[in-house]
Amino acid sequence: MADDSDEEQVGEEQVKEEPVPEKPKKIFINHVDTYHGKNIARIFARVKPGSTGDTGGEEEEAAEEENGDQRQKQLYDENPIENGWKVSGTIKNTQGYKRAPFMQEIIQYKDRNQLTEYLKEMNVIIYDITQDPEQVDEAVWACQKLESLINELDHQITFILLSSVMTWAKTPANEDEVPYSEDEFRRRRAHPNFKERHSAEKLITKLGLTNKKKLLTYVVATGLTYGMEENVFHYIFKAAWHNVPEVPVFGKGQNSLPTIHIIDLAAVLQNLADQQFKIRYIVATDTSKDTLIRITRKVSQALGMGRVKTVDEEDAMLNRDITQADYDMLLSNMQFEPMFIREQMNIKWHCENGIPENIEKIVEEYRTQRNLRPIKICVLGPPAAGKTTIAKQLAQEYKLHYLSMKDVIEETKNEMEQLVKRSDESEQNEEEIDEEDTDETLADRVDEARSVLERLEEARRDNKDARLDDDLLTQIFKIKLMSPPCQNQGYVLDGYPKTSDQAQNLFGAAGEEEEEGAEDKKPPVNEQIIPEHVVILEASNDFLRQRIMHLPEKVVAGTHNTELEFKRRLKTYNDLGDDSHPAKFFEEVDRPGETMKIDDDLSVNHRNIVKKIMDRVKEPRNYGPTAEEQEIAKRNEIAEKEKREREDREERERNEEEAANDRAKKQKDWTTKLEQIKREEFQMLDAQSTPLRNYLMAHVMPTLTKALIECCQVRPDDPIDFVAEYLFKENPQV
Repeated sequence: MADDSDEEQVGEEQVKEEPVPEKPKKIFINHVDTYHGKNIARIFARVKPGSTGDTGGEEEEAAEEENGDQRQKQLYDENPIENGWKVSGTIKNTQGYKRAPFMQEIIQYKDRNQLTEYLKEMNVIIYDITQDPEQVDEAVWACQKLESLINELDHQITFILLSSVMTWAKTPANEDEVPYSEDEFRRRRAHPNFKERHSAEKLITKLGLTNKKKLLTYVVATGLTYGMEENVFHYIFKAAWHNVPEVPVFGKGQNSLPTIHIIDLAAVLQNLADQQFKIRYIVATDTSKDTLIRITRKVSQALGMGRVKTVDEEDAMLNRDITQADYDMLLSNMQFEPMFIREQMNIKWHCENGIPENIEKIVEEYRTQRNLRPIKICVLGPPAAGKTTIAKQLAQEYKLHYLSMKDVIEETKNEMEQLVKRSDESEQNEEEIDEEDTDETLADRVDEARSVLERLEEARRDNKDARLDDDLLTQIFKIKLMSPPCQNQGYVLDGYPKTSDQAQNLFGAAGEEEEEGAEDKKPPVNEQIIPEHVVILEASNDFLRQRIMHLPEKVVAGTHNTELEFKRRLKTYNDLGDDSHPAKFFEEVDRPGETMKIDDDLSVNHRNIVKKIMDRVKEPRNYGPTAEEQEIAKRNEIAEKEKREREDREERERNEEEAANDRAKKQKDWTTKLEQIKREEFQMLDAQSTPLRNYLMAHVMPTLTKALIECCQVRPDDPIDFVAEYLFKENPQV
């Protein structure tokens, strides 16, 4: 007999239930196509819910520091992780938007009732009202709607209102200028343009008191956000990247700006989504107390020409890149000491100390996110091959800086003279400059400028033909290639270097030697200045001679394209051989040049060659046309369209006129020919009828005429019979 207990145990094993998988956490973020929404959504999609509650300890922090570069690369990854937050949201501009990989769903609704059904399914709702004032009303409505349906909710919803520190902008200052803290949020006073947001903050905080187990609300007053592709500070980065001589600072620039990196802001929101805190109002800023002028100067030094200038506050509104909200924030003056997020939250700070202290990292993010990598091209080849023609077209197409040897020497000399002049003037005027904000390399650059100018003057005195030695030429080219314009936009190098040694001196990495026995290892190079695309033009000597011979005399006069000078340059180029040609260096460093033959290229200005190079270089990496350029292009397009329409209309009218003239001519020719035919036919008939007429006149008409006259006089009843009898009677032959 079987043991009942065994059967019961087997039965229990058979009906044992598997653990129910945990439902994925859902988060809603409004306007995921804006700066805040896009970056916050991407970061949430790449973290696990509850991860901020895990403290990894010192070992994990040390490991993260070692893998800092890897972590930096992951910042740009848009692919969601398997167990991350499931992000849904709305978009501001539907036209041309393509759903990002980190977005699970883009919510499109006909009315707010439909939106409510989506919101009820979410675990966390983030409404950003910092960038679009029209979202204030929707955020308040959404929270009120959820509060009214609180008894229908089957899970807790965390509602986070992302507001701005501008709701503190008019708060009376503390004694001794002590920074504000979250504890003082009840005495905050909003900027006039942010009063609606201030009212929304108070209402959202109040709605969260009804039933915290079902609806938990937080208000986050964020500082001025920066990082990645940039937000309110974008105009500073853009001006510096475009090499503006002096980046503008609106007003005196001594106002303190509370700031926070967008990644650190996302970390604050992640803590609120993962954990529950008693405090309902949080200020999110970093530890910096930087002024507008210091931030601008640091950006200019790291990305641009290194200089700033103060302008009137009203001039800010003339800048198309600055909105009214940006204007208000940039001219605000506040300092915060947000102790709560630093003491109570688990935040792995990305930029805890603000923009100036992390400027290199922030500039790298800016360039990466906006794809502002310089395009560096070198065009080589024999004399008269068309290097200058092709290089200038490439520079124009990609908005790059065209560099020829003559231009580089002259421009560098002028820049060095200006740098030394400014340095001397500042010393004479004893300008007071904050040592912390000065460019650390300025003194070195001034010393280098003085040295270069002295060597140029020596070369001018010693060499009648004004030729520079390779060392000085290399130094001048390095200065130019390391300048902000070439480092930001890129360059097209025309005909230099001319030898492999010059290429090695210019692009080789100084101070690095190859390891012994490492024959296959490529030589180290200076990645900051070496070209990524090398084009080598080729043509036969006969082709080049014919080209020079056909140049007009006025074009050749005073240039190096005279017959004697051309022969000398061509011989020098041909004598290089494979070992001395600069192409050898680029092959050794694994950047082989692309050879293009121009003998058979019959296109105007070698346009076909330019297109081949552009196919290799691919798309431009810059801001594209400015608003003014777009307007000019639009006007040109309209003018071109009107011109084409006018030409088509004129051609159509001309064709119609020609067709009408052709028809008239054919009609006239046909009429003339018809008349000619009739005339010829009449003449032919007349000629054919002459013998018959003579016969009738001689033998018939005399008698017939008398018969007819007689008939007319008598008027008989039967005239035909009368005439017949008369003819019979009067016939002379009868």
